[in-house]
Amino acid sequence: MTAPRVAVVDDDPLFSDYLTAMLRSRGYDAHAYATGNELLEALSTSRAPQVVLLDVLMPAMNGLEVLRAIRAAHPQVQVIMLSGQQVPATIVNAVRGGAFDYVVKPDDPDLGEAAIENAIISALDRIALETEVARLSASEVEASDGSQPSWGSGAAMQAVLKMVERVANSDVTVLISGESGVGKEVIARELHRRSDRCHKPFVKVNCAALPADLLESELVGHERGAFTGAQGTRIGKFEFAGGGTLMLDEIGELPAGLQAKLLHVLQDGEFTKLGSNRTVQVDARVIGATNRDLTAMIRAGTFREDLYYRLQVIEIHVPPLRERQDEIPALIEFFLRRYSTRYGRPAVRMSAGLRSALLSYSWPGNVRELENVIKRFVILQDETLVRTEIERSSQALADPLPPAAVQAGRDVAAAAGGVSAPSSTPVAMPAPRDGAVLPFPSPAAAAAGDSSSLPDLARAAAISAERDAITRALDQFHWNRRKAARLLGVSYKTLLNKMKTCGITQPGGSS
Repeated sequence: MTAPRVAVVDDDPLFSDYLTAMLRSRGYDAHAYATGNELLEALSTSRAPQVVLLDVLMPAMNGLEVLRAIRAAHPQVQVIMLSGQQVPATIVNAVRGGAFDYVVKPDDPDLGEAAIENAIISALDRIALETEVARLSASEVEASDGSQPSWGSGAAMQAVLKMVERVANSDVTVLISGESGVGKEVIARELHRRSDRCHKPFVKVNCAALPADLLESELVGHERGAFTGAQGTRIGKFEFAGGGTLMLDEIGELPAGLQAKLLHVLQDGEFTKLGSNRTVQVDARVIGATNRDLTAMIRAGTFREDLYYRLQVIEIHVPPLRERQDEIPALIEFFLRRYSTRYGRPAVRMSAGLRSALLSYSWPGNVRELENVIKRFVILQDETLVRTEIERSSQALADPLPPAAVQAGRDVAAAAGGVSAPSSTPVAMPAPRDGAVLPFPSPAAAAAGDSSSLPDLARAAAISAERDAITRALDQFHWNRRKAARLLGVSYKTLLNKMKTCGITQPGGSS
């Protein structure tokens, strides 16, 4: 497989040589250039770099000027700006000028290497996505013989894509709903690609991945000293997405306080950074995405009704893969090609039996689950393992995890509190996994003379029952915590907290 091509443009030969050597040691085809003009000459050759690491401060032609020249003549090249200083105005200008990312060189070399390589990997992923989208679009144009295009050819997705085409060029907010893994981000990117904002940034924020106290700073930014640990000024994602599109993924997980602030931003088109009195105008189209039932959350009082209607000017529902089974053959071929190329593996054809198994499976994890299965097939080149996994998952879906263990703990706790809640289900007391210690004494310890009170005993039984239920759900889905959370009827964050409380850690991994 051809190594990804990366150019390092920096007038500091020591840093340039160090970075080039580091990238080559990690499998990249890296070359160094001392000036922007040298790079622009190299871009006209057949071995032009795919990703450019571009220093901001250089003599003659500075980084921002080089960036503009690259975007004008070679828009397919992804540019990552590098700087030893975090200057907000420069960061904003770089992102608005078309830079893929902006990395500040930290004092710690290890942190710097990790930040730069993560940015390169993300840039290469974007190139792969844009290449595939262009190929798929071309296949639609070329399908003049009446055959269906390879992507989105089913009736369900055709309806989605027609809606995308109708609303892409408007600036109204869009809410994309659907189960986890159906491709909500793909639809959001398609909305951006087909809009007039396509040459500006597409910025994604996962509202469930960041703690509530950091999420506001991530969205609107902060000034130096705004809170403990705010060492400098930070540009928020609304500013990063200036002129482009901001996707708020898993928006149903947004804390109540931030829901009110987001509503204010959407209504007024402006915001104020943390620690600042200056108003910043918003020039980003907002797309929300969720796998939660927001109307049910409104009834439960956990999601603001006014924010929901502000987001849901247009709602696009992406159907689950089990309702789009006519697309599965095309998706299989797509992922086979993608990962055979990415991992340098020979193109292996599936047997008719395996294809039949994939077509008959209900895919609770949707397109993401299918992608992972094909990825494992390409890497392992073993049909037996894939078929075994599909059969095991099908059996688990046919015999779902009963809630008896969790309910038994609740019954014991309720009885200890003086509430009559009889249950004939015995409470399972599994041994702690990986040496973890239950946070309360076990019933066996209490029976042996421990001084624990009845309430303590009840709490221990409840936690033990929850531990058993969580462990079984995690084992059922091979430690996919998001699937386990859905099965148990709790949020992803709640599951993580419960795992910590119960001392559950993944075998060979972290909790």
